[in-house]
Amino acid sequence: MFLKVLSQVSNIYTYGCTPYLKAANLIWIRSKKRTSPRGIQKFHFSRFRMRGARVTLVSMTIQFEFRPVQLHFRFPFKIAHGMRTYTDSVLVKATAGNYSALGEATLPPYLQDTVQSVMEFIKLPFFSSISLDMHPQEVFDEMDKLAIGNMPAKAAVDMAIWSLYAQHKGISLKEALDVHVDTSVPHSYTIGICTKDEMQERISFGEEQGFTFFKLKLDGTLDMEILHNYASLCSHAFAVDANQAWTTLSESEIMQRVRQLEEMRCVLLEQPFDKYDLDRSCWLRHHTSLPIIADEACQRLKDVTDLKDCFDGINIKLQKCGGLTEAKRMIEAARSINMKVLIGCMSESSIGCLAGEALAPLCDWADLDGRFLILNDALSTMK
Repeated sequence: MFLKVLSQVSNIYTYGCTPYLKAANLIWIRSKKRTSPRGIQKFHFSRFRMRGARVTLVSMTIQFEFRPVQLHFRFPFKIAHGMRTYTDSVLVKATAGNYSALGEATLPPYLQDTVQSVMEFIKLPFFSSISLDMHPQEVFDEMDKLAIGNMPAKAAVDMAIWSLYAQHKGISLKEALDVHVDTSVPHSYTIGICTKDEMQERISFGEEQGFTFFKLKLDGTLDMEILHNYASLCSHAFAVDANQAWTTLSESEIMQRVRQLEEMRCVLLEQPFDKYDLDRSCWLRHHTSLPIIADEACQRLKDVTDLKDCFDGINIKLQKCGGLTEAKRMIEAARSINMKVLIGCMSESSIGCLAGEALAPLCDWADLDGRFLILNDALSTMK
């Protein structure tokens, strides 16, 4: 039956300056025998208690707190863009009632985003109005309208919202994301540009962590030496990532590297040329059997279909696309046009990498090794 309750309530449960009930409101409540009501229309309240004709509302507004941290690399991390020993990050904690979840915004120096820009974004008024009753996709779509960019901040909020949603529903994150396969895909451990002795140290560490698949960073200069060193140290499967470093190479220099990679049975070649140079990517794709994967060239969902003729697959990163919501959409879009999918990371801690793992069964490869690249995993920092 339905019980009609006229509630003379004014300005109850505020967050910041946002009132959740104003003046007198007519509320309809569904009730059952000796049980608490299950639903309430019109307002974002999913929990309340009933005492006779009196209703006590319990706010399920999501509250956010954040903390800047620096994630320090286990080994100096050198790629074509330069070398760094740490990565700035902002950890986000989302709380609603008895539920809490973590998110992470990781900020490599080649991004425009900063610790300050992440915190300022999450302080926008919109974030004080998010309710646990809102579906994560709805939250993301509204959040994405707030500003162009700010993708790491959006990713941090999105992964936390999805985790809260799964907890509230009593299901796993994979189930919440409608991932119902348990396919185990190859996971790689990344080795930055380094000497032979340093490479041996990194391979040994990766092996100790259970890795049998490695990703080698190339810089367009030391490529042949790096490949020779790797071949002399182990026989594990490997991929390479040029981070656009082949942009200035001649065709003969490119093909010298490609033939070596083919001979060594390289698994894939990631982003050889400048992200805007699609013509050379198309040219190379027609001159090698190696899968060519777009990373810097593929940021968001709108990029996927534009790349189908120039690349064999895409590298999806939560920090690039804004989180799990868009990452899942990108996977679906790529599969619809027969593109391969690598899910990667930006040296996040376990918070970001474990979120990405929920989508890994839908992909061909996973490069979610950030938690192994750093010394101070941030998973327990905000618990």
